[in-house]
Amino acid sequence: MVAAAVDLENELDELYRLPLSEFTPGRNDLAKRLKAEGRDAESDEVKALKKPSVAAWLANRLAVERELDVQRLRKAGESLAKGQTSGSAESFREAQQEERHALGRLTDAAAELAAREGASSTAVDRAMQTLRAASLTEEGRELLRRGRITEELEPPGFEALAGLVVQPPPAKAPAKGKRRDDQKALKEARERAKALREEERELEAAAREAGREAARAEKHAAELRERADEARSAAEGAAARRAEADDEVKRLS
Repeated sequence: MVAAAVDLENELDELYRLPLSEFTPGRNDLAKRLKAEGRDAESDEVKALKKPSVAAWLANRLAVERELDVQRLRKAGESLAKGQTSGSAESFREAQQEERHALGRLTDAAAELAAREGASSTAVDRAMQTLRAASLTEEGRELLRRGRITEELEPPGFEALAGLVVQPPPAKAPAKGKRRDDQKALKEARERAKALREEERELEAAAREAGREAARAEKHAAELRERADEARSAAEGAAARRAEADDEVKRLS
């Protein structure tokens, strides 16, 4: 039976998903199989592949294990990169928020993965930097999609993009009609908040009064139970005396 030809793209995906200690043997084995098929150029290219750093390996593993979060990060990174020159301030802020959310979830996942594999917290920090940097370029997003990052990355044009995360592009001054709508909405929100605060105070007062009423009811119930106990004791005493009287009647009859 003839062995199936090596599917290089799938094999490379699997190679970068291996534990880091298995990367070099796996790479050499893949190069050897390609060589055996007469694919010398591809074999040489595979053999020249660089073993990922620990941080890059963590990023690749997250691309597999936390695919949805990495997908969200890639999308946010694309929006942020475009937001340098175009896009509204609101969409820019939304992309920032989405990036922070995705990075937060990925940081927790990376810490768990690092603890499991014996990687350092420094590697986790660098993996997060690499993930963010990859999300900001088209090439990086593709590497991240395939989980094939080989080295640690820094955001492109770092000095310029550093401000990207903090400062959105200047927003246009709102039109007069929009300002009036905003002021109206603000006024209504304040009125709702005031009404809710008043309702809260009334409910708290009612709760306190109900508590006092319950305490009074409990005290009254305790008094009634005490009176009932006293009456029961008196009745038992009267029953005992009546029994003695009955016995006396029988004795004298």
